[in-house]
Amino acid sequence: MTNGHERGQNAADPLAHPRRMQVILADLCLEAMNFSAKAKVEETVRQWLSRTSLDPEDPQSAEMIAEALLLALELATFTPAMSGARPVDRLARQRQAANQDETTALAALKRASFRLLRVRSITTEDLFCAEDLATGEMLSLFDDGLPPAAMGVTLAARLCPLADGIFVTVGPMTPLDEAALGVALGFVRPGKGLVNEQRCAAAVYRHVIRHGAPKIPGVNDMPENDPLPPTEESDLDALAWLWAELGEGVTPPPASVEAARCLTSGENLLQALLASLAAGRGGKRRLAAAYRRLAALQMETLQRRASAGTGDDPAPLETIAAALEQAVAEKRYPGEAAELFRDLRRRLSAEAGPKRTDADLTRVIERIQALRAKTVEQGCTEQEALAAANKMAELLDRYGLSLSEIELRRQPCQGIGIDTERRRHGPLDRCVPAIATFCDCKVWTEKTATGTIRYVFFGLPADVEAAHYLYDLVTFAFDTETASFKSGAIYAEMAGGHRRTAVNSFQIGLSRGLSAKLDALKAERAAQKSTGRDLVPLKTSIIDEELAKLGLSFHAQGQKRGRRVLAEAYEAGHVAGRKFEVRAGLQ
Repeated sequence: MTNGHERGQNAADPLAHPRRMQVILADLCLEAMNFSAKAKVEETVRQWLSRTSLDPEDPQSAEMIAEALLLALELATFTPAMSGARPVDRLARQRQAANQDETTALAALKRASFRLLRVRSITTEDLFCAEDLATGEMLSLFDDGLPPAAMGVTLAARLCPLADGIFVTVGPMTPLDEAALGVALGFVRPGKGLVNEQRCAAAVYRHVIRHGAPKIPGVNDMPENDPLPPTEESDLDALAWLWAELGEGVTPPPASVEAARCLTSGENLLQALLASLAAGRGGKRRLAAAYRRLAALQMETLQRRASAGTGDDPAPLETIAAALEQAVAEKRYPGEAAELFRDLRRRLSAEAGPKRTDADLTRVIERIQALRAKTVEQGCTEQEALAAANKMAELLDRYGLSLSEIELRRQPCQGIGIDTERRRHGPLDRCVPAIATFCDCKVWTEKTATGTIRYVFFGLPADVEAAHYLYDLVTFAFDTETASFKSGAIYAEMAGGHRRTAVNSFQIGLSRGLSAKLDALKAERAAQKSTGRDLVPLKTSIIDEELAKLGLSFHAQGQKRGRRVLAEAYEAGHVAGRKFEVRAGLQ
């Protein structure tokens, strides 16, 4: 039983139990090593190092011997002797547990297993989501010393299972490169997972000692020629140390690239520039190069975000360049920082190359823009809006059918931000998801610097222009139909205090009717042009790939409670949104 103090601690820290277990398990594992046969450990080390030339005066040789002893001792601790008992089993039999926690830890240590892992994400502080590469199982992994640099890295580790489904690491964690992982996967069998895990561990450790392994800051080592990283390192610093260990010509793991994009900001870009200069001055060439790569990636991401129409700054690199120049003039930053920024920017422009022009695409966009300009001048009814939407969809279909997959992928995704100039959501906003779906776009909401709502439509160029056009059509349809409703009988019969509710009820019905009609038109197009609409999954994959490069963090909004509406006004709006029969298009 737990006392009141312990219950209070667990309530304050839901990971209090795994935290205690990790400390106790580490101590027990060290005790179990005392039951290992020292001669066997030394023999294993000699075998692993038999092909290696060692120099007693070389610090690297001493480091290699120490690592081999550690791995050989860990292996022996979980390897059965001739009697069938392992050192951890002998410890469990002979040791008298002092309390329930030690009893639990001893049982967990006996069930420890050698695993091949890839850390996928951080669930909460010290708790990670890791994939077992032998079984495909996703595990909850607790380790209070695992740094952000381990994201996406392949690791070999011994895990102890706890009753709450969490696994705790015990002993060394060994990063694996592709060659070492290949050795380990030789012990994986379909449907069975990892077979003979101790032989697998021995083969992996032998390969690591003979051929080396990636050195991950905070996991198994630090860069050879660099001092320890700062104890208060940021996530950006952790990524830089990881990329420095990979080397300049090695592509970082996708998960760490995604993490770097998510860290993108003007402040972090400046930090990367200054850190690169500082590392270079200290002779840390690889670390300086890693910070430069991070800075270049952040510049690219900022440029992509501006092209997507997100944020309040349409030219963030111009803004940062101006701020840098001013900081240099005021002697707050060294002149080399501005020079490095300009150099990286030149390289970014050179890699982007000239924009590809597509005459057909240009004509399609110009036609949509011309229709939009005409709509802005004249306004439209709900019927005319839907008719124009149908005409626009036919235009996009014809253009899409003429493209190959290669041509489609050559088009850069774009975005457009539409400022509603409203601070609160209204019935019109209910149509936005249907507009995005109808135009094969993604859409998200953000707040502007002044607190107003902005919608960002993101997709292929013609589709984004179409979404902008359709949004305007729906906006004008709301104005036209609402004005018509206010001149009708239902509104006239309402008492003054209920007229606002009546208008809101009408607009809610109108939004749902319009959304349903757009969904129906989309389904009708898919049925009539099944071959052409096969491009939709391809478009979706292209957009998803480009969206990931923006490094944005999205949060799904929960459904709001339904609002009470006036049934008659709501039904009038719903009918207005659904009554249109498709015509060929606007005259």
